[in-house]
Amino acid sequence: MKTKLAINFSEKLTTTPLTYRLVKEFDLKVNILKANIDFNHNGHILYEIIGSKEQIEATLQELSTLDLTYRLVDSTIKIDRDICTDCGLCTSVCLSDALTIGEPDWELDFNTENCVGCNNCILVCPSQAIKMNDIL
Repeated sequence: MKTKLAINFSEKLTTTPLTYRLVKEFDLKVNILKANIDFNHNGHILYEIIGSKEQIEATLQELSTLDLTYRLVDSTIKIDRDICTDCGLCTSVCLSDALTIGEPDWELDFNTENCVGCNNCILVCPSQAIKMNDIL
């Protein structure tokens, strides 16, 4: 099973080796897609995790005992198809090929599995059809 895991944590956990624990204790394959610690020392991290359903459930069970919030997410963006003009500008900045456009219909296609959460597409969308998905 492959999914994305978004975690927000307080300054109390900024020194906790969370990624290490995900790998060593739960035997997950982990890819850090995005990470940030803000000026208040609150952390935000987006992982792509791969493991069995049981491994992921055990991980979520453990996370629920820590001082953090988490959520499994499909994507960091959402596309308003009502205002998208299928111009394709977003595809030019999408390095992961999550956004593509082409034959036969020349309509924007979004593959959430490929999205790495860079959100570059939001910045270039002339119709503002691509918005940040509230992941936490």
